[in-house]
Amino acid sequence: MNCKIAYLISAHTDPHQLLRLIEALHPDAEYFVHVDAKSDINPFISLIQRQNVHFIESRVNVRWGTMREVEYQMNLLRAAVSHPSHFDHIFFLSGLDYPLWSPQRITEWLLTQGEREILQGICMDTPLLNDNQRELYTVARPFCHSPKLAILMRKLLRLTGYRKKLHFDVDGREWKLYKGGAWWCISQTLAEYVLDTYDTRPAVKRYFSDSFGPAETLIQTIVFNAPQWASRCMLETGAYPGLAAVTPLHFIDYNPVIKVMDETDYPRLMASGKIFCRKVVSGRSDTLVNMLNSNSAHSS
Repeated sequence: MNCKIAYLISAHTDPHQLLRLIEALHPDAEYFVHVDAKSDINPFISLIQRQNVHFIESRVNVRWGTMREVEYQMNLLRAAVSHPSHFDHIFFLSGLDYPLWSPQRITEWLLTQGEREILQGICMDTPLLNDNQRELYTVARPFCHSPKLAILMRKLLRLTGYRKKLHFDVDGREWKLYKGGAWWCISQTLAEYVLDTYDTRPAVKRYFSDSFGPAETLIQTIVFNAPQWASRCMLETGAYPGLAAVTPLHFIDYNPVIKVMDETDYPRLMASGKIFCRKVVSGRSDTLVNMLNSNSAHSS
């Protein structure tokens, strides 16, 4: 039994790495790629000319930590659900990811998951947050399209003592804030639910318009506040354990920024049990990629 798979990929640099990522994954999948509007898309298009690779036209000038990241997430989801195929599984990846498993092993694993959605989240509306975490998610960040103005307003709001709540009202019901990794695997039915909620619930966009890191919170908040979907997803409990612990598919070393992986990381990648790693960069991770390719060929 086969799975119909879509890979949604956000890229902004390193076309060669994007190509080898696609070559390492399912040849019969569909690939939807968003290239940051600040980047020249031509090297990507000239290098990767395949019928199943779709560079989406609705490109966003991405600014990390703002709603602009959500905009390209939604653009990629729209491209996938508008495709003639109906996808069993939709992965969201970065162009600097790389698989630790062969396509065959990924497919075999997906077939064991049943109706489970590979989307993890933890409730942030809790007294268990430490002071730094609470500061990140309760200080409003308006004017995300103007970096200088955004910084100024954030400072002014801190001085006034105004803080965002970690819950908000949606159609008369209280929704709590949830957080997880921005890399996941969901069904097309859930993708359609997320898009419909985003498009028809103005309170959602309004709350997240001045929030920190909505690419890691908006989708999780939509899903975990919907009982019919929350029960299929992966709820983490307790104090927030850090980004790596709520990123179910990827091995990441995030201290204080994401480490570029190389051949010295191979043993812990193989021991991780994860399907992907990030980040992998041309010229710095080439030996590691060769090692991973050799392992994948022998484990298929």
